[in-house]
Amino acid sequence: MGEIFKSHIPYDESKLPNCSIPDYLFKHLKQNLPYVAEKPWLLDACTGKKVLFGEVEERSRKVASALTRRGFAKGDVLYFVSYDIVDIGVLQLAVWLLGGATRGSFQIEDPEEFARQMQEVKCKFVAVDSHTVEAIKKAINFAKIDCQIINVGDEDLEDIISFSELARDDGAACPSDVKIDPDKDILLFCNTSGSTGVPKGVIHTHKNFVNLLAFFEGKLVESFEESTMVSVSNFLISTVMMMTTSFASGTTIYFISRYQKEEFLGHLLKYKPMKLFLYPYIMSWLAKCDELEKHDFSFLKRVYLGGSVVDPTTLELLEKKFPSACCNNSYGSTETLTLSATVNSEKMKLPLYGTSPDGERMVSSGVLIPFVEAKVTDLKNGELLGRNQVGRLWVRSKHMAKGYLRKDKEPDVSCFDEEGWYNTGDVVFFDALGQLFVRERVSFTFKYYMHFVNPTEIEAVLQEHPAVEMACVIGVPNNETTNLAKGLVVLKEGKTATEEELLTLVSSKMPFYKHLHGGLQFVDSFPENKTRKLDRLAIMKLYGAKL
Repeated sequence: MGEIFKSHIPYDESKLPNCSIPDYLFKHLKQNLPYVAEKPWLLDACTGKKVLFGEVEERSRKVASALTRRGFAKGDVLYFVSYDIVDIGVLQLAVWLLGGATRGSFQIEDPEEFARQMQEVKCKFVAVDSHTVEAIKKAINFAKIDCQIINVGDEDLEDIISFSELARDDGAACPSDVKIDPDKDILLFCNTSGSTGVPKGVIHTHKNFVNLLAFFEGKLVESFEESTMVSVSNFLISTVMMMTTSFASGTTIYFISRYQKEEFLGHLLKYKPMKLFLYPYIMSWLAKCDELEKHDFSFLKRVYLGGSVVDPTTLELLEKKFPSACCNNSYGSTETLTLSATVNSEKMKLPLYGTSPDGERMVSSGVLIPFVEAKVTDLKNGELLGRNQVGRLWVRSKHMAKGYLRKDKEPDVSCFDEEGWYNTGDVVFFDALGQLFVRERVSFTFKYYMHFVNPTEIEAVLQEHPAVEMACVIGVPNNETTNLAKGLVVLKEGKTATEEELLTLVSSKMPFYKHLHGGLQFVDSFPENKTRKLDRLAIMKLYGAKL
């Protein structure tokens, strides 16, 4: 029997604030300031640049004043392409104070793509650094728009206004009467990864973020002494969520603005954060990194996982590497923000691991958070499914995007059906406890004869081999079977394994239709997309020749 799934977590809807993001954040800052004034809000672990809680409101209002003097008005858009996180964080606060919106981009797009994105939002201001300024100058010429350029980098750029100059404004021109409609006024346009084409601008309002932050208020933070280290690009939706959550809660975020694998442990040991946020591409490496055994990581109390499917073998290895830390998983997207999260409290403690309907061990993505509804439909006929039945996930919530940006048109809402359900494109199931388990993107699931094959299940088995650092499985087109599963493996440095050994490992643990009938290939590395996840489309182009 089919079921509409809802959150187990109680929350009084009448407590949801009806205000803008600046009002919400500065209200909480005022409450927390006696305890956090000398603490960093944002700190770039690569450069040491930081902004303290005690200075951030004054600085953002001075920058807002400076922008106002230069013509920024309500409804205008700041576009940014930079590796900086600290000044970009303050700059975004300033723009939101003025009733404007922001849009960031992957730093190494082509100038033509920058131009397209800038034209879509009709931006009047763009923030850059020394690494991106030349590409943005070309983009402005391509777009034929009049833009003021702001330098948020640490190097001087000739004839370009610097962020430090904006921050020296006296603040007198910062308006105090900007009327922001939380439900209608746009907070940001956040780019998708572009895995199915050019990046789309996802539209989020102030209300979306206020609703989400109101739920998380007090639930993610135990003390003002907390800190979190993350390694994500500054334009991602997860970055905005972490920045705003940390601002409201008075906790520090250590950002690794330019991730280098060989420097990661150094940053971790230097700053000793209480929490660590990991995407699977770093998690997989860390879980098998022998260097971790040489150091004491008892300072680490919690590890948050997100961004992709987590396999149980890798997670178990990570738990052994960080024995003092509790691991938590979550699920969401650019369009939906957070939808579910691991619950580990005195009132509700649910297992992190579970079993799929066909017996595969999996990692839970937790339970739905308040105001999220979900349903699962059959991949073939769209029929509504119940618990322990695998299908396509649809969701509705109070913090859902308003649609996709379209130049000179109303937002594209084709991703929603007539009842407001959003098609996530993910293959999932809910277990008997109501926990969500994400198996794979629908677009990455493939058929072997009449059987659906989920790559992540086979990848999890390959990851069990001690010599394997990373694994990826793709469906290679085949006339007879529709597809053949092919394994791609990166070995740990100094370790060896044979193709036959790994093929046997998979065949010993998986049903026949999930065997690697397309063979196995050793590779040096995997391409990553703009959000630092495995770029499966690029991998398919490289290794997915028809068999």
